This record gives sequence, structure tokens and C-alpha cells, in this order.
Amino acid sequence: MSPTPDAKRPAGRPRSALLSRDRILQAAFALSDEQGGEFTLAAVARSLGVRPQALHYYFPSREALVAAMRGQLTLRIGDHGFIDRPWFEAVHGWAFAYRETLGRHSGLIAALATLPVAGEPESIADYERIAASFARDGYPEHLILPAIVALESFIIGSALDALAPADNLRPHGGAAQAPVLAAAEQSASRAAAAAESSVIDLTFTFGLRALVAGIREAGAVTTSGSEAH
Repeated sequence: MSPTPDAKRPAGRPRSALLSRDRILQAAFALSDEQGGEFTLAAVARSLGVRPQALHYYFPSREALVAAMRGQLTLRIGDHGFIDRPWFEAVHGWAFAYRETLGRHSGLIAALATLPVAGEPESIADYERIAASFARDGYPEHLILPAIVALESFIIGSALDALAPADNLRPHGGAAQAPVLAAAEQSASRAAAAAESSVIDLTFTFGLRALVAGIREAGAVTTSGSEAH
């Protein structure tokens, strides 16, 4: 007597294996890199070859998906020592990693900048570490949030600026049109070449150092003024 044949299985992999949180996030990043941050859940579903309803188990809305993407970017940026280092030391590595990470996904910047972080645990934990670093260093409490926002605004703007041509401020008419600006642009280019860097990177380093110094000074002046009273 021949053995009973096994029940036939559907061809290919089970459809339940087609989706996962990570795979949806990968597809969303790929779509935002290609089309910008205004993608929809339906577009993500199409890129995965599934119906939009299939995504709702993992992400009930586009906002929830974008929040999860923010969380992924936060994890990629990393901590950089805010837990045990002064904020003005840890902030340099964090800022460079932040700019580089955003630069890889520039199409998502606008969506991230306009979405609240309240429901996204990775970002909240990151901001908490940074705020706690400021507080631990005795920075005035009412200036901690403005300081973080100022730093983040500079980093986000720099990530966008990195997409512009290196000679973005070079006047078309050269020295005849804007002699001071043309000379400054040429001087910056020479300085970057001498440092084996780029004008964009040297500009970011300069701006970050200046901003950190200003934020430290503002905190110290406020603290001194409070003590005087």
C-alpha cells in the first residue's frame, strides 16, 4: 500500500512571511528616498505587493509609520556619550552623525520636522538623555529646550545645505559683480583644500563650534545674572 501523500502546500512562501515591521520600514525609507516624504501607506503597500490594509496591523496610520522611521534614524545616530559626558562634548559626535544620517534620507526631512515626537519612544529617550546632560551640567532649565531646538535646527538645515552645489554662493559675475563675496568664496575653497576637506564640512564644523560656544555663553550669562539677583 502506497503512503498517503502529504496535503499540497501553496506554491511559494506563505503570505504571512511577506510582511514584517522591518520590511515595511525598509520599503518606506526606499520610497521616501525616491519620492520624498509625502508618500502614502497605499504607495508603501504597492511597493511591497500587498494591500494597504495589510500594513495596518503594524502601522495604523502614515503618521505612525513616519514616527517609526524617526525612531530608526534615532537608533542609527546613536547616543555619543550624553549619559556620562558634558553636553558640549557629546554634542559634536551626535551632530555629525545626525547630519550624515539625515543626508542619506533627505526626502524625509520635512515630514520629520513637522511631526510631533510624543508617541515615538526612541526619540523621546534620546531627547531625554540630551536634556539630562544639560541639566547635569547646571544649564538653566528654561534654556535647555531652546538650546536643543537651536542645535537641531542648525543640523537639519546643514543636512539640506549639504545637498547644494559646493559653489552655491559663488557669484555668477565673479569679482566684477560681488568682489568681497567672490574673494571670501575663493578663500574658503582654498582653506578647505588645504585641510583636505570640503567647504560644506568646514562650514558645518565652524557653525557647530560657534553655536555650541554661544549656547554655553548664553547659559553662563543667565546663570550669573540669576546669582547676582
